[in-house]
Amino acid sequence: MKTHTTNAWGHIRSLGLLTCTFLLLSACNETPKSEKPNPEEPVQETPEMVKTPRQIISLDKADGLYKNYSKNRAESIAEMEAPTEDGKPFVPTRFLTISIEDLEQYIAFAKQEATKGEAEIDSLRIYLANYGKIKGKKDRRNTLFILPAAEAEGDYGGIYIGEDGKAKLIRNYFNANAMEQKSKASFMPNFKPTVANQGGQSLILNDLGDSPPPKEDF
Repeated sequence: MKTHTTNAWGHIRSLGLLTCTFLLLSACNETPKSEKPNPEEPVQETPEMVKTPRQIISLDKADGLYKNYSKNRAESIAEMEAPTEDGKPFVPTRFLTISIEDLEQYIAFAKQEATKGEAEIDSLRIYLANYGKIKGKKDRRNTLFILPAAEAEGDYGGIYIGEDGKAKLIRNYFNANAMEQKSKASFMPNFKPTVANQGGQSLILNDLGDSPPPKEDF
């Protein structure tokens, strides 16, 4: 009787050992479950790489362009302009500065206003300009202004927002003013044209940083 009991317990122990071994092997072979993302943790996205613009030029190319302007334009400007009020030679403007933040804000604003005016800006025109004789640091200095361009009024060109909130071509604004002035001048010799887009919105950017200073790079 004792022998049968011992054999029975031996079988039970062997069966238990085999069961534990099977469960252990099964656990090892299971694919670990992926951890669920924590909704409170921000998902980090890999930024998309920006392609090099086709208009990028080399440092040597930029230096050559700069020297060409110095020789063919800046020296002539300095000779043409009279000395400043303090008697110092006139130093031509060589570059203008705008911060990335201001430029991004301007582009966003111009797009916003154009969209409201039912137009879509697709380019920016950069105009060379001059302040003329005025008091202050900007006296006779060259400058530039930026004008957004889009399709409007059945054509394409620089735009502004009219009194009715619609995008309109700037050349039509000046043409209309010229015709109005010519029409009224015969009756009112001292006529001064009113601003046609009063109550509208200009999209032209100017008042950029003056130069010099700071120190030039080329």
